[in-house]
Amino acid sequence: MPNLNFYAADDDWAAVVESVFELGLFRVFESDSEPGRELREFRAAADIATAPQGRHLELFVVGSGPEPTVSRIDLSADSPGDPTFRHCCEGWGLVQLYYGGPFGTRELRWSHTNHNSAKRAATWAATVPRLGDPAAWDWAAVTSASGRLNRVIRRMAVSRIGPHPVLPHAGRLIADGGLRHEYGTGVHATPSHG
Repeated sequence: MPNLNFYAADDDWAAVVESVFELGLFRVFESDSEPGRELREFRAAADIATAPQGRHLELFVVGSGPEPTVSRIDLSADSPGDPTFRHCCEGWGLVQLYYGGPFGTRELRWSHTNHNSAKRAATWAATVPRLGDPAAWDWAAVTSASGRLNRVIRRMAVSRIGPHPVLPHAGRLIADGGLRHEYGTGVHATPSHG
């Protein structure tokens, strides 16, 4: 299964990112650039730690398909500050890796991995022609690399909440914050009001 929602906090994210590079299967890009800047490709885990956009990543499985597409997005005149554009990284076979992390002191949101399937990409190909032909991707390679990353993350877990692995720092944050109620996209200190 390509999707994995997991709980990570603080140094857990650094450990996950380090594992991405240790696997040697991926080129790592920020999902969206900072406004007014070019899209970055990261060469080492340390580069991500200092990057403002280093919590939403696109992983390109080396040799799995065409180079990622970098799309320019023009920002509205109402956007704050001077920049008028940003870039995003796209591709049918990219693996998304997003950090959820703490939201205030009363919630820990899921971190997440996922990627398209060949069937889903083919279904949407006519809608997003700028991404080319989904058949140009080696979907077995994408699924295999994504699965290996998910297994590494699962092995880092010290516990689970439902089906979601809980990494060590997240486990401490959950215990210290009394986060016991899972709903929405994370675990909370208070029950759902619905």
